[in-house]
Order: sequence, then structure tokens, then C-alpha cells
Amino acid sequence: MAYKNHRHEHDKGFLAELRWLWKIRTFWQTDLNRAIIEMASPGPGERGLDVGAGMGAATVLAARRGAHVVAVEPGGTMRLVCRMRRLAQRARRRIVVEAGVAEDLPLAGGSTEVLWAGNAMHHWVDHEAAFAEFARVLSPGGRLVLVDEDYDDPGHPDHVKFAGHEAALTPVDVLTIAAAMSGLGLEATGSHESVAGVPAKVVRAVKPV
Repeated sequence: MAYKNHRHEHDKGFLAELRWLWKIRTFWQTDLNRAIIEMASPGPGERGLDVGAGMGAATVLAARRGAHVVAVEPGGTMRLVCRMRRLAQRARRRIVVEAGVAEDLPLAGGSTEVLWAGNAMHHWVDHEAAFAEFARVLSPGGRLVLVDEDYDDPGHPDHVKFAGHEAALTPVDVLTIAAAMSGLGLEATGSHESVAGVPAKVVRAVKPV
């Protein structure tokens, strides 16, 4: 059954999404994407899932490492860019781009060995539903890494510009998230740490074998 109660920032129609094209240089590739892929460490032949893939920055990095990646993105413009980007990749046969949201993933249960998301947690409008989906799609032994930059930390270089932006979206408390995932049978931890040189909120989890 499709998840009907979402209203993601990147899912508000074509005209609203055009503004993201002005930021294409920012979203095309970042140190954060590289760091997340290093943390998730998708390997050759592994089945990966990029939740809120955007323009596919982390997706293409994972595919270049040999992983087979499903890039799930709610925004039509972002998906279009991601699909065009896929065509330019030597690893394009290892990339599939799908419409979807964290709360209703278009994947079969147990189909994912490594899942990651960058700067996406605060966009998920129903964390309980999203985490249940992660637990469903992860295979036994599967792992996930979720990272959101912590703009509320005064040490973040964009603190003044973006502090408090989660107030209009979904607050991200890594300890609460880790506890929720543990309640779903995952072995989860939440932490505040530096990722790619900026303060970040990090959640890691593994599905027991």
C-alpha cells in the first residue's frame, strides 16, 4: 500500500523543484557524500540503497565501488538529473533510479545489504514508518548509515545561515532514532561527530543475522 501521508520538501511539483537546479554545483558532489560512502562501505556485488538520493552523488560513488544501487528519490526533477547522470557512468548498469519515499520504499523485503542517506533524516515526515521500512528491506547482516549535518552546532560553518531549519521540518534526535530502531530489532547507535570536517548527527545500525 502506498504511503499517503508524506509531504517531502522535494516532492512539491516541477516549478518548486526548479530552484534545486540553481544549486546543481553544490549537490553534484560533496565531501559529505564521499564520507558517507566511506562510512557505509558498499562493496563489489553488494545491493545498496540510497534513500533520498537527490542528484545521485553518493549513488554513483557506490556504483563505482562495484555495488548495485537503487537510488530512491521523491523529487521528479532530482530523479531526472539522477537518471541523466546515470547514463554518463561506466557503472550505469549497476544503478536503478526509482520514485519513492523513506516511508514507503519500492523494494522487496530483505533486498538490501547496505543502506545510506545524507542530509535526509530531517525531511522524513514519519520516522516510525521510515525506520520500519529500513528494517523490512535490510537483509540479515545488512547495515545502514544515516548522516545529517548539524547546523545547530555553532561549530558548523553554515550555522548562522541554517540554524533552526529543522524546526519547520522533522527534528533529528539521534538517541531517540537509535532507540526506535532498536525497538524494531536492529542493533543501532546514535552519535554526534565530525563528518567531512563538519558537525553531524550520525545513526548506524545492523540487522542481526
